[in-house]
Amino acid sequence: MIHYDVPCRLSDGTVLRADIARPGGEGQWPVILARTPYGKAVAPGFTTDLTHGARHGYVTIIQDVRGRGTSDGGADFRPWVDEGRDGAEAIEWAAALPYSNGKVHMSGPSYLGFVQWAAAAERPPSLHAINPIVPVGPFKRSFIYCGGVLELELNGYWWTMIGLEAILRREWDSAEARSEAIARASATLEALARDHGYVHLPLSGFEPVASSALGGQLFDLLADGNDAPCMAATMRANDYEAITVPALVVAGWYDIFIRGSIDQFVGMRARGGSDAARTKSRLIVGPWAHHPQGKMTGERISPGSAAIQALNPFGHMGLAARYFTALDEGADTDAPVKIWVMGADRWRDEYEWPIARTQVSPWYLSSGGRANSSGGDGTLSPRPGAGGVPDSFIYDPADPVPTRGGAVFGVTCVPGGSDQNAIGTRDDILVYRSDILLEDIEVTGTPWVELWIMTDVVDTDFVARLIDVHPDGTARLITDGILRARYRDDPEGLASAAPLEPGRPYLLRIELLPTSNLFKAGHRLRLDVTSSCFPRWARNLNIWDEWGGTLADAKVAHQHVLHDDAHPSRILLPIIPATD
Repeated sequence: MIHYDVPCRLSDGTVLRADIARPGGEGQWPVILARTPYGKAVAPGFTTDLTHGARHGYVTIIQDVRGRGTSDGGADFRPWVDEGRDGAEAIEWAAALPYSNGKVHMSGPSYLGFVQWAAAAERPPSLHAINPIVPVGPFKRSFIYCGGVLELELNGYWWTMIGLEAILRREWDSAEARSEAIARASATLEALARDHGYVHLPLSGFEPVASSALGGQLFDLLADGNDAPCMAATMRANDYEAITVPALVVAGWYDIFIRGSIDQFVGMRARGGSDAARTKSRLIVGPWAHHPQGKMTGERISPGSAAIQALNPFGHMGLAARYFTALDEGADTDAPVKIWVMGADRWRDEYEWPIARTQVSPWYLSSGGRANSSGGDGTLSPRPGAGGVPDSFIYDPADPVPTRGGAVFGVTCVPGGSDQNAIGTRDDILVYRSDILLEDIEVTGTPWVELWIMTDVVDTDFVARLIDVHPDGTARLITDGILRARYRDDPEGLASAAPLEPGRPYLLRIELLPTSNLFKAGHRLRLDVTSSCFPRWARNLNIWDEWGGTLADAKVAHQHVLHDDAHPSRILLPIIPATD
């Protein structure tokens, strides 16, 4: 049985509305609640499948958050800010429904994952467990920033897209005005993809977002930092000591939020506010991007066994229902960690993250001074090289290296392990390759790149990419990372910014995104180093004014990567030893 637009009145008088499916007949059942800003009637397949939940014996609810969809509060929608309080009240409302048995669980992806953390941190008494899927993590490590650099592709798209419904609500009473609003918003999104909308400078007035109905909130966030209400809301939502219910976190190696998702699982296991939160929280990571039901990443289609339906025929809802039922019945909830090992193309259970048997192996960069492009002489080896000649390249902000694959989300970039040969001939990419591997090497965990650099500008970026080179020459991106040099001492807090001195060597520690890949015998390891990945990450103009600068202010940077005895540039690989 399905009920539409069921009202939920909050303590401040705002009415939220939800669609509810429940098993047939009379009775009381546990609840799965999802709360969405995207419109409960628009894309339920990506959020919560009402019928599958009811089929598993749950009252399944999908609710529009404040100011979105059919809910009241049209002028009140502040992304992230109100979800803790509103979510906690919605949980208690759901628990009191006549067909509820009082036990409420939450599920859903992306923003719908965030609202679960936010509500759980308020400790509503009727909440029993949560299932965040590809959830947003702390803003300084996912969504807004990566290594101190603005996630431009993601934010340009999301803030533009999220403003579309606000415009529609404002113009809803006039069909003509509504059609014009849709046309304006659609044109802005199309401009991002087709008309090079991401090149707009300065970032302080980034036009596609500035013209969005909600874009001003992003600019407030960038300006106010920790004092911004949405920043405070995300910090509260990731206060693991305050969260007493266990979580089933579902993530993807090529998801834009992979770092935050794993941070949340690790945080719960280490610091959760109850024994159940620490011991019953679980993590599943597949080879997925931000839409985990998809099988294609980059140019590669994953095997059918990698699909979420291979773990449960009913996909996310089936996994969630099985996990919630096991918790409520006091049964086993499977191994703490289940990961898809790319390359090996198989699932494997683990018992912690990082994996306890990990052996960190340094692989060193070397060359004869000409590692530029895939045709250069750069090498990567577990033994330090003898070459003392630095590698050099020119980074011109007017001609940045284009994004090709990776953990991206937006309108211009395709996520996944894309072949890097399409951009590998550029002279502003340094390429370091290993010899052909004589045995398999599994890299599972978080790689770090320790890069010794010199430059002639006050600030710049460095990007590092770990790549699997196949016998046929395909160079498949596995993981990558970026660091804005001014934040080298505090890439997460962004509180300590220091200019570079031209000609002075600096050690940059670049955190790559977590991954799991088997580099097979016959393949090669490859590390690419450059200074841009655009439009995924905002270009560094190589000047101190990172928000107000334009191309007219930009400086061309002359970059040097050192790899002599005193400056051993290297990648630290988390190796999982082979088992007999």
